[in-house]
Amino acid sequence: MEHLQASAVAAGQDGASGCEVIAFLLIPDFSMIAFASAIEPLRIANRLAGRPLYKWVLVSKDGSAVPASNNIPVNVDLAMDQLEIRVGQSMPTVVVCSGIGAERFQDKDVLAWLRRVDRHGATIGALCTGAHILARAGLISDHRCTIHWENLPGFVEAFPDLDVAADLFEVDRNRFTCSGGTAPLDLMLNRIGASHGEDLATKVSEQCLLDRIRGPQDRQRMPIR
Repeated sequence: MEHLQASAVAAGQDGASGCEVIAFLLIPDFSMIAFASAIEPLRIANRLAGRPLYKWVLVSKDGSAVPASNNIPVNVDLAMDQLEIRVGQSMPTVVVCSGIGAERFQDKDVLAWLRRVDRHGATIGALCTGAHILARAGLISDHRCTIHWENLPGFVEAFPDLDVAADLFEVDRNRFTCSGGTAPLDLMLNRIGASHGEDLATKVSEQCLLDRIRGPQDRQRMPIR
């Protein structure tokens, strides 16, 4: 893992020109497959580029290890309040990683922290069921979003005024949401292509043994035969 100093994370940079910092906020019972699918293409992009294009930091509410939905605990680098917010400095991209039970998430401290990083200009994303948490925080009220197909009916019922799509992932200005499973791999490949060129994105996809890079409008599920 590309570790960062806390002071560098606070500023959204590590001193390397053009290096994007991404803070993954782990919520208990988060989806391990979605989380790993988001980080691995970043690691591979760094290796193929021969320089750090991306660095990441793992964050939890209090700095404690967070259990994934498969019961594997994952150690983090920082408590969320250590991801210091400084007016006038760039913020890291913040990605909410959740899974089972996100529809019941009510942690006021986490929701308030997400609103705070939004006020200071952070790009905010969510994997798998994380759109539930962004919706609770009021952060996607005017953004198109998506969520894992299994959670889609309940999500639409809970938030009928949101612009919800059944797409693989959605990118709308400074928000992105992703349906989960291996879809974060395609999301990150699209981000790599947009920032560093399609050639690099293709090379990363080949390392992942993909036959193609899916786009946002691809189906979440294959039709029943």
